[in-house]
Amino acid sequence: MPALRTPPPAHDAHLGFEAFVASRPDEEKWELIDGHVIMQATPNIDHQIIAGNLERLLNDGIERIGAPRIAIQNAALDLRPAIEGHAYVPDVLVLDVADIAPGRNVVRTGYAVAEIVSRSDRRFPSGQTRQKIAIKIDGYEGLATCEAILMIEQAAFDVTVATRRDGAWVRRRFTDRDARIVLPTLGLDCPLEALYARTSLVRAQGRV
Repeated sequence: MPALRTPPPAHDAHLGFEAFVASRPDEEKWELIDGHVIMQATPNIDHQIIAGNLERLLNDGIERIGAPRIAIQNAALDLRPAIEGHAYVPDVLVLDVADIAPGRNVVRTGYAVAEIVSRSDRRFPSGQTRQKIAIKIDGYEGLATCEAILMIEQAAFDVTVATRRDGAWVRRRFTDRDARIVLPTLGLDCPLEALYARTSLVRAQGRV
């Protein structure tokens, strides 16, 4: 089970979270969910490979279109003003390069987020009636700056891409390994299988 810390006072939840995260080792991954500071388990190797693949593909695309953005792994994203008492850590986050500053652990601008979905994401956080992944997706959708959300299943060729169109979110699910994932504002245009390159899932099927 994820480690759970006593939350700071409600009016100071985000300030307490940022100070707490700044005091912890860089390799630890903490989130603020409904005012509770929760440590996430260390992801397995396939999870890390997929995150690395996507980070590289996004940064290649962003550089190609010349956008002042960068894709990074495991940065905490403050959900205010969309929701209070929540700061999530997407597996991959596209942020503004202007948000990069010495010692900064938490940002408030996210243009795109990706979650690599495993069994732990479908657990119910303490006091919640919905799965963790559902709670996080709702939060991302509430961010005014967010343009795209990728939900990448870790154990299967299965990717859902949500994009904002005319103020509403539209989701498309891809399960064909040759299907193309295209996000023009991020410069991303790749086959689904590229997200899973070098994983045990690909190797098990004889495709490296």
